[in-house]
Amino acid sequence: MVTSFFRNAIFQVGLNLLVKGVYLFGVERMVQNLLPEGDYGLYFALLGLGMLLQVVADFGLQLYNSRELSGDRELLAQYFPYFIGLKMMLGTAFFLVLLPVGWWLGYRGAEIYLLLIAGAVQFFNSVVLYLRSNLSGLGKYALDGWFSIMDKGLMILSVGGLLLFAPEELTITRFAGLQLASWGITAVMLVLVVRDRLPRKLPRFDRTTFGKLLRGGAPFALAVFLATAYTRTDAIMVERLLADGATAASHYAAAYRLLDALNMIGWLLAGLLIPMYARLQAEGKDENPLLKFSVQLLLAGSVCAAVPLALYSQSIVELLYDFAESRTGLILFFLAFSFVAQCLNYAYGSLLSARGLIGRMNKIYALGIVLNLGGNWLVLPVYGAPGAAAVTLLTQSFIAVTQAVLAHRWLEIPAKTIAWGKTLLFSALFASCGLALFHFSPLPWLLSCLLLGLLGLVMAVLLKLVDLAKLRDLGAAAGARKMS
Repeated sequence: MVTSFFRNAIFQVGLNLLVKGVYLFGVERMVQNLLPEGDYGLYFALLGLGMLLQVVADFGLQLYNSRELSGDRELLAQYFPYFIGLKMMLGTAFFLVLLPVGWWLGYRGAEIYLLLIAGAVQFFNSVVLYLRSNLSGLGKYALDGWFSIMDKGLMILSVGGLLLFAPEELTITRFAGLQLASWGITAVMLVLVVRDRLPRKLPRFDRTTFGKLLRGGAPFALAVFLATAYTRTDAIMVERLLADGATAASHYAAAYRLLDALNMIGWLLAGLLIPMYARLQAEGKDENPLLKFSVQLLLAGSVCAAVPLALYSQSIVELLYDFAESRTGLILFFLAFSFVAQCLNYAYGSLLSARGLIGRMNKIYALGIVLNLGGNWLVLPVYGAPGAAAVTLLTQSFIAVTQAVLAHRWLEIPAKTIAWGKTLLFSALFASCGLALFHFSPLPWLLSCLLLGLLGLVMAVLLKLVDLAKLRDLGAAAGARKMS
């Protein structure tokens, strides 16, 4: 049974990577190539603002519901109508905050209209995430998997159809509207599915219950806000502070798309690690072997991706984007290495989250925000969007190293648990091989890039930084948890 579930889980992960990959590079990339250069950059910044303020619309309810209530189906059914009532009120508050903030930042006219659409996209995104957490709580994992790709599937059909048959009709407003429609349809379908499985359907309003839910979600809300703030404010600052802000943000968005694609894998692994850490803790078992495995796997894998992406950054962006220039490649160069830091965050953040140390993590994130904002204020006027990418790398690295060091101290984990020396040796050898291949290989750059990535994976396996047998066991253990 576990084997059957694990195969189904692998299928769903593969389906997510396939559908979202097609959307990112087959649809969204083409949209950005087709539209005037600054249009997508403006929308990217507005989406970042909506994502930053989405904490008002969600207030940690999705994570609170997923971690605290979804394990008890009776509580899930009891609180569902109050969640819906509270979500309606928080959604109203979200727009009442979003519009004044947008006005204060200088958005006017058509920009405010586009901000409203971007805000609605983020609101329905939060609704979908909450409703999907109910599906997981009801044990409908396969159904949840299909809903995880529904919005992107609808975008592939709608925007892809427009690109094929009427590309001249595409505008950034129409693209944003189709994105909103895709999230809205997904939310409506989820409501219909969940309503059929819960006895109490209509929204309810009760001050005492709302207070309890808000108190439960508050720690998660702060964590989400802080984690979003230090990763998304850069796009807003690029668009607002530079003279060619919208155009610069377009180049930043183009490079960031590749980082988003890589992060899909990191998030999937983090989603497996958190419940496994929690289960080991509940059973009183040693968490260090899993920490060692996850840190070395994520670091080795991220280095294998980051080095080729950084070395061939200019060729990659020129292949993907019609408007690519030197700054596009330089932005990707810095963002590629920030992926290594993010993966280290996934590994240690999963452990700290499972241990309930969200408050301590929030303090680290708050320092990251100060570093990110201060760095961008100083760097952007001089170095532009590439400077913002460099600040992102600095911020991510600071948070990753600080979180790792403090995790070892807080949880009394010996430093030798992780093969740091072997990991650094692998990184140095692989980077050296990459530089040699980049400068001296007679092969086409794309083939050299792929060969370099494959070489890195082989080296990681030979050095036993990546244990294929344990990777298989990780998935099987995750499957066992979901079947229990």
